[in-house]
Amino acid sequence: MSLEEWSEEEMKNEFDYIMSISEKLESGKWIAVVEKDIVSGNSAKEVFEKARKKHPDREPFIMKVPENSNMLL
Repeated sequence: MSLEEWSEEEMKNEFDYIMSISEKLESGKWIAVVEKDIVSGNSAKEVFEKARKKHPDREPFIMKVPENSNMLL
């Protein structure tokens, strides 16, 4: 599934989940989220590959956790 194929609701669900656990995320790390399964690492490529290995039929939502946690409020 490409980003263009994501529905607005799917994107909102992933984002809402990230926001609900934001205080538990390690700042400065990259994360990939697929259906509330979070993979973290040091680069976007690393988390993309880990997420695709676990969920080959899904496109992960990838982001870098901000250094300043206030940015997720």
